[in-house]
Amino acid sequence: MTYLDFLFRFLGIPLLLCILVAWKKSRLGKSQAYGILLMGVIALLYTTPWDNYLIMRGVWSYPDGVVLGTFGYVPFEEYGFMLLQTFLAGALWSMYPRISGKYALSFSPLGLLPAVAIGIVGAFCLFVDSGTYAGLILLWAFPPLALQWGLGWKCLHKSMKTWLMPWAGLTIYLCLADSYAIYKGIWSLTPSTRSGWDLGNLPVEEALFFAVTNLFVFQGLCLWDIWKGTSS
Repeated sequence: MTYLDFLFRFLGIPLLLCILVAWKKSRLGKSQAYGILLMGVIALLYTTPWDNYLIMRGVWSYPDGVVLGTFGYVPFEEYGFMLLQTFLAGALWSMYPRISGKYALSFSPLGLLPAVAIGIVGAFCLFVDSGTYAGLILLWAFPPLALQWGLGWKCLHKSMKTWLMPWAGLTIYLCLADSYAIYKGIWSLTPSTRSGWDLGNLPVEEALFFAVTNLFVFQGLCLWDIWKGTSS
């Protein structure tokens, strides 16, 4: 199986099905579509430098013959993964009920504290080689989480029921898909740069990666919904 085959089967087909269901239920309106597209652009711009650095450091690698080519250090298919994961999260989010009640974005120092803690843990992880991957994930996650939690801590807490279940479901699904891709040899992770803790054959760092990236998208779209509601 090539990386392109994986994208089509595990992300492309589910995305198409989710879009069809959302469209049939009239849940995917113009505002939601704009928000999802915006999240896709942000995901691509923010993840690309980080992804290039990880591959340059040898955290990830791809065997010959499974990718079409690379732009920088990153395979073309990896850019597709960034977008398709974001769009799939957005399509799932659109099928859940919108936030009820009036909320407003406001700065919350309380929301910054857990984000800062995540950044500090990530920095300490980098002191050992086996903490490289986890540390880079946590440091990379710190700015988006600080922004989202700093501006929307109260809103996200009160509206958690609208995004918690799809976030958990998609994270589990992508972990299973990633485990299959590792089993098939589509990509591999360097043992020396990770903890060695596995969930089956899935490195725990990969589960952490999907948890935080899906969190970025679902929380971002939730805040987009709130912002559009308060600005309209």
